Amino acid sequence: MIPFPASTPRGIALHTCSPLLLLLMIFVARLRLCNGIMNIAAWSINHSLFQRSPMMRCCCKSMAASIKQQHCRSSIFHYLNRWRAGAARSAATHSHVHQSILSNIHPQHLYHIVNNVDDYKDFLPYCHESKILQTSSCGTLMDAVLRVGLPGLSLSAGSNSVLEERYVSRVRMTPANEITPFWTIEAKSIQSSLFDSLKSRWQLSLIDDANVDGQQQTASPSCSVHFEVQIQVSNALISFTLDRVLKDVAKAQVEAFEKRCRAVPSFDNVSKKL
Repeated sequence: MIPFPASTPRGIALHTCSPLLLLLMIFVARLRLCNGIMNIAAWSINHSLFQRSPMMRCCCKSMAASIKQQHCRSSIFHYLNRWRAGAARSAATHSHVHQSILSNIHPQHLYHIVNNVDDYKDFLPYCHESKILQTSSCGTLMDAVLRVGLPGLSLSAGSNSVLEERYVSRVRMTPANEITPFWTIEAKSIQSSLFDSLKSRWQLSLIDDANVDGQQQTASPSCSVHFEVQIQVSNALISFTLDRVLKDVAKAQVEAFEKRCRAVPSFDNVSKKL
């Protein structure tokens, strides 16, 4: 039973409600999309004076069915949007910073090695394809594609084939100048199927070994390396694997670039020999 105010005249029941009140109840139910209110409205329609007119009864039933249909659609879109928002929030971010000092390597030499993306496939671990797609006229921006294997992940159980990802990155290169004594290379993925986001940043600075602790040393320069990588991924398996291998992968990459610098002479050394 639905309680009514004490001022309600005796003998007036819900089934004798006016048509205006019934339409108002339906309108409120349509706005609030509340199952409880819709049930009250439907019950009122079925027990109202409209039951005496087949045409009005059919009209009211159609209105009630339309309200329930719109409520169902709204609920579906509501939960779909909530699911999408939850999926976006579930993307995990993995990051690592590697710092080291490379003796007898000039930062400008390492800067050129890092910018030479076409040669990555020849020395970089897990890199199977590397190619510069385009370079800006100013020479400080380029798009490059890399195809890399993901260590610890295979295509299927018991398979030796490593899961690969081919993605495109936009790279910004900033050489050192009088104001900023750092060589910087920043890369950000712009097209990837497995990674939601992949960012990396190199910051190289010169360490002059000419005077250390007030004593004369060799004049060979050294390079201070600050390398950071950040990966955002929604795949739970890849996320779990990155937690275990990202630190080692970052260290292995810096070591591979160091070996490349020692194997490939810098432009300054070639000029001196000539």
